[in-house]
Amino acid sequence: MTKLIIIAWLLFCSHAYATNIFKLNPESKNVDLTSIQPNHPQWNASSIYVAGDVVTHNNSLFIAAFWVKGIEPIENQPHWDGWIWLQNTVIEKWQANKVYQAGNLVKHGTDYFLARYWNENNEPAPHSSWQKIKDLFYQAPDLPPEHPDDYKTLDGVDQNDNGIRDDYERYVYEKFDSPQLITFSLGAASTLQLVIDIEQGRIPNLDTEIGKQIILDMINISYCVRYLQYSHPHFREPEVLYFNTIDRAYANRKSQNKISDYIAWDDDFHYGADRDCNILKKDIK
Repeated sequence: MTKLIIIAWLLFCSHAYATNIFKLNPESKNVDLTSIQPNHPQWNASSIYVAGDVVTHNNSLFIAAFWVKGIEPIENQPHWDGWIWLQNTVIEKWQANKVYQAGNLVKHGTDYFLARYWNENNEPAPHSSWQKIKDLFYQAPDLPPEHPDDYKTLDGVDQNDNGIRDDYERYVYEKFDSPQLITFSLGAASTLQLVIDIEQGRIPNLDTEIGKQIILDMINISYCVRYLQYSHPHFREPEVLYFNTIDRAYANRKSQNKISDYIAWDDDFHYGADRDCNILKKDIK
């Protein structure tokens, strides 16, 4: 009990009291973060941030995608480093007939969604071109209990409706004690689920450009794993943990073969990966 009290006190003292998008007026349409709080707190390496916290760093605004500490926000598209780079200070209400690029953040109803790839006329919803952003807390997450259907289908079960399959989420929180490993593994789930969605025909606008982006994201995940293994040599690829049944592993193989049909062979294709992974290498105590 004493240990729990000490942990809670440390969390209270180290949490950065930044503007949090989940605490804003749920009825508002477009959200202009500069008008809510023009001087957002500067990112601090020793502070704890939870999903939805807004910080400024190098003259850019970032929103925490998950629980994150000690990982520097950078202007990149992938959010598996725990941060969503806001290229526009206004989070707009989702609109039909508008083109969205990977990394765009929108408000739909009372929820916030991150575009997983280029899309148009795809309403934000589970198993779509959007990833729901929901508050996740590292030290004491409200993990969903085991469900009898966790491994029966490709999709499994998502009882807490945060866009991450429950059995994978439980594994990440229960097996890893490093903030970097947890943040990265949760962030990679969105890209890995795309493979399942493609196999089940949920990506109606799959084409060369989307296929290339998915393959490059998969390459970048593997690249980041190599960085993380400097500090955590026993860390396993999220891909291995995510496709954890025979059916899911087979779906992964079939889906990637389907994507490759869209892409002409190019010896230098892999150089297009983002590779902004060195920020994950530092081991924060």
